[in-house]
Amino acid sequence: MRKIIHIVSNNAWGGGEQYVFDLASRQLADGRNVEICCRPSEAVISTYQKLGIPVHPLPLRGVLDLKSACSLSRIVNEAGPCLIHAHNFKDAFTASYARKLSTNKDIRLVMCRHLTRKGKNTFVYRWLYGQLDRLIFDSEISRSEFLSTHPAIDEGKLGIVHTSIVVPSEMQKVDVRRKYNIPTDNVVAMYHGRHDAEKGLDVLMEAVAQLREKPFKLVLLGRGDQEYTDHLKALIHEKGIDDKVIFTGFVDAIPPFVHEADFGILPSVVREGCPLSPMEYMSQGHPVVTTDNGGQREYVVNEGNGLLVPPGDSGKLADAMARLIDDADLRQRLGKQAKADFDAKLNYQIFYQQILEQYANSL
Repeated sequence: MRKIIHIVSNNAWGGGEQYVFDLASRQLADGRNVEICCRPSEAVISTYQKLGIPVHPLPLRGVLDLKSACSLSRIVNEAGPCLIHAHNFKDAFTASYARKLSTNKDIRLVMCRHLTRKGKNTFVYRWLYGQLDRLIFDSEISRSEFLSTHPAIDEGKLGIVHTSIVVPSEMQKVDVRRKYNIPTDNVVAMYHGRHDAEKGLDVLMEAVAQLREKPFKLVLLGRGDQEYTDHLKALIHEKGIDDKVIFTGFVDAIPPFVHEADFGILPSVVREGCPLSPMEYMSQGHPVVTTDNGGQREYVVNEGNGLLVPPGDSGKLADAMARLIDDADLRQRLGKQAKADFDAKLNYQIFYQQILEQYANSL
């Protein structure tokens, strides 16, 4: 069985790091030998070390970083048959150089593409595409956008696996209504994730302003940079909706909060490949209102398990929210189907088996 070496190059812990943590955890439970290479960030290293596996700190500074490539080549020299799993093109360059430098001739190189971006066609990228044994996209929209520039890559190397989430079997309950003094007759709408304009939070506040007379509260989990946070709070005050919006700040565990929502919202104005927050609500039996411009439309079915709206349209967003605020039966119907669809099509075991199939297709 091949050793799996993940490369993760962010300085701070985020969604990409959690993705690798969950995948490595599942691979370990499956009896696989796993190691991780990451930037020398104490927060990142210490978290991965909880898995009880080798964690190698490397500079991981991108296309011209030969130092990291040399260090990685020494790691794979001792690994025997192995598969390097990179999670962006920058790290795929490092992995490609390492394979060239290594004396180990039984190395496979796989990369996951977590962004919706056009493929590059420069000489260096054409070289890199030739080095990859498998390129896995997180959605059909990500794959299509990548291919829209006709990059010089063998399309037989391309695969699609929708990302998933690990649903905890047990979770400590959080009484959101009591914690934030939400009246019992108010519906709890929730957004969780990074706070920035790309997520459509300005549009969301415009929608909330149109619904100020409705019996609901909007709970915002997460945080952003201080400048945007200040802007958002000023916008809320300007719209006169201070009493409708609750900021929780950063929370350690999202699922207990999501469990207590009545419905979720993801109003992104940019195209995301496979955003996970809608799945969080679906897994807990809640519908989600989200935009139809990204990979979420590949698993959120309008009027089936959620509601889809155009990006940047506060009026349509407000209309969809109003329907869920006013109609408990609609929330229940959509939420029940959302849970069924997550369990049948999007659960973590399905994702994991599809990743293993992609690994096998790289050989």
